[in-house]
Amino acid sequence: MTNEKIAVVALVAMVFGYIIPQSHTFAATVSTPMIASISSDSFGGLSVSLPALALTEQAAGDIPAGTLTWALPAGYALDTASIANVVYTGTGLTGSTAVSFPDSAHFSLNITSTSTAAGSLTIGSTVPLKIKAAAGAPLAAAGNITLSAGAIAGLTASTSFGTLTQVPGAANKLVFTVQPPAAAQINTALNSFSVSVKDQFGNILTADNGRAISLTPIVSGSSTLGALSGSTTINNTAGVSSFTGISYNQIGTIQLRADSANLTSALSNSVVFSASTTLPCGTSTSGAFSPLKNGSLVKVEGGQTIYMVVNGTLRPFNSAAIFHAKGKKFRNVKNISEDQFEHMGIGRHIGDGDDDDDSIIRPPTPCQNPQPTTTSTPPSLSSLPEGTVVKVPGDPTVYIVQGGQLHAIPSLSIFKAWKKRFEDVKTINQNQLQTMGVGQLANFPEGALLQGNGPTVYVISNGQKKGIPNMETLRNHGWSVANTVKVNDDELKHLEDGGNED
Repeated sequence: MTNEKIAVVALVAMVFGYIIPQSHTFAATVSTPMIASISSDSFGGLSVSLPALALTEQAAGDIPAGTLTWALPAGYALDTASIANVVYTGTGLTGSTAVSFPDSAHFSLNITSTSTAAGSLTIGSTVPLKIKAAAGAPLAAAGNITLSAGAIAGLTASTSFGTLTQVPGAANKLVFTVQPPAAAQINTALNSFSVSVKDQFGNILTADNGRAISLTPIVSGSSTLGALSGSTTINNTAGVSSFTGISYNQIGTIQLRADSANLTSALSNSVVFSASTTLPCGTSTSGAFSPLKNGSLVKVEGGQTIYMVVNGTLRPFNSAAIFHAKGKKFRNVKNISEDQFEHMGIGRHIGDGDDDDDSIIRPPTPCQNPQPTTTSTPPSLSSLPEGTVVKVPGDPTVYIVQGGQLHAIPSLSIFKAWKKRFEDVKTINQNQLQTMGVGQLANFPEGALLQGNGPTVYVISNGQKKGIPNMETLRNHGWSVANTVKVNDDELKHLEDGGNED
């Protein structure tokens, strides 16, 4: 049939009222899907409003008469108290003005008349559909809203009318998701453990970053409180803070408490700390040391000096008079081995200064014939810049890097005067210590402000202490009392006197 004949037939058909059937190639489209993140807090709480769902016809009649029903994905439920409105456009397209709910997982509407010119329908333009999580945990998988009953031209049962994704609720609490070990040695880094930020249902907030989480030791029973070393405050990543290099300096049982602002704290399982059995420089011993409790009186076999154990440190008595003044009895003194004595190190004399035991431990007896390890490569000096503070596992001595050497810090006041914190202390191995070498004991840095029990504030200048006669002098030099470090009078007494500062 020629084109001319086709045109004639079509004209005749139109004149006599006939319509030649043609294939329908148009389809409705989901012009605005319902896409939303559903908080787990909505379970048992406030529901989440969905954006409006808009369907647009490409040709008249794309949306046929009949009942249309949509299904939610698994893990979500409709709030049937919010009855979403329905709005129609286009000539002839009409139906329900609000959805109905066959059950909590489905919503429906009834089309009563099809369009004679392409139109649209919108669900939830003024009164939205509202959704809740069907459970607080575990989080439901993301899923699509689909047509479960009825037909729309060009759309199938697999067509997505929107996507729902369940996400954790608001940050609520901290939880140890990886526990520290049940047992460990003092002054030795614990295995890595982690603390996570969770919502009220226990979901980890993987989108939570940069939140500061800190650790504090909590003693159990009659144990004496010690101190943690290492980076005890770190910011989380993807909801998790992983702690490494944390150590504790006191024999006994503790729990670690994790804290962060406005969140419920977390307590770890108990950790039992025992005396370290790792001896410095390859020294050997016949067995593990017996724990020495705070207040124990000891002396080395064959020796005369008596020591009291204070926080894992041996502190010698200055005299028999002080020994008796402290209410001690010779019958309570126990012998310890030379190995144990050298391993523990010596603290400040009992009777020195105000005797408040705020000293960092003095270095143990230097090792003879050290046995360097071959399992690790010492760092270059550039990796330990000037002013870095370090220690060796199993040895409580803290060193500061000065002039390419390690200098032991003999007291807490000197440590503070260098403006150091215990979380700044890095751990090196024995081989690294031997490679760098150990110099003289560290002293107060230039410009440090010191004050003993008296009112005078001193400044360290050219290694000497100089008294600051008045506040005007203090201010003229740009100094602040807030930067003053408290020291024992005994420590001040041993500093060379340089008179008064001008």
